[in-house]
Amino acid sequence: MGFAGIAIGPWLGSTVAAKPITLAYNTNSLNVMLPLLVAQELGFFTSEGFEVTPVYVRSGPTAMAAMVSGSADYSIVGSTTVVQAIAKGIPAVVIGNYVRHVNWMLMGGAGVTSLNSIKGQVVGVTSAGGMTEFLTVEALARRGLKRDRDYRIHYAGNSPARVLALETKVIHAAAFSPGERLALEPKGYTLLMDMVQVIPEFPLSILASSRRKLESSPAEVEAFLRALHRAMEVIRTDRERAAAAAFKKTPRSELARERKALDYLADDYSIVITKENIQALIYAAGVEAEARKLGGAEKFFAPEPQARAAARR
Repeated sequence: MGFAGIAIGPWLGSTVAAKPITLAYNTNSLNVMLPLLVAQELGFFTSEGFEVTPVYVRSGPTAMAAMVSGSADYSIVGSTTVVQAIAKGIPAVVIGNYVRHVNWMLMGGAGVTSLNSIKGQVVGVTSAGGMTEFLTVEALARRGLKRDRDYRIHYAGNSPARVLALETKVIHAAAFSPGERLALEPKGYTLLMDMVQVIPEFPLSILASSRRKLESSPAEVEAFLRALHRAMEVIRTDRERAAAAAFKKTPRSELARERKALDYLADDYSIVITKENIQALIYAAGVEAEARKLGGAEKFFAPEPQARAAARR
């Protein structure tokens, strides 16, 4: 489910000439859009001297390619996507966390009202080798349910496609964002598992830049992170202010649901990512051998800019 009411375009600064920044992202879900909208509406990007243009791309690898080629300055993508790219030698670096937990909810379709009901059924994920597949399989394994023994995986596509697959009983369960959960529950679908309670160590999406950007413009990287950090702090500490900023263009019929979704999301954002988070992602991406050759988790992320950005107001 995309986030209703968002007009994507350049976010303009003051009368002083602003520095153009291009940000690649690959989902319009509220999960990703909320800090960007708050940073825009409350002037946090402009106060850092930026004119930010968000560019939607269809996949994480496409976002990474745009960033490394110089077409985009930064990207918000699924966390394993970045780690896999770096392990393959792509000159990228994790500059910060974004959605710091896997806040997906495993939802059951008709007749699937508990985790045990999944046995013998089909669980939908987005695509082969993606984050949804790994995290869904990992979370179910930690609850004693083994792929192919207890259930089968079906590659059902993005969120709207997975909803359709649930409705048509092609699949019987799938993971969705908090906002999508709120749309599904009134239709009779059941919450089977809050995945953050099962796999708390995995970030869902992270911020990345090229190595070239980090080395040539460290002050810009820090300032960009600081703007997002300020937005995340507003979301966490002043939800009414965040809602007023983010939902200006949301249709009235959607307001109550989006406001409730904000409550689910408020504590999930942070720019701070740790070595332990990166190590968990290396495991998730299946690139332990490649990481050892590169010199370990430290070669995948830059802790200094995020630490300075989080410390300054």
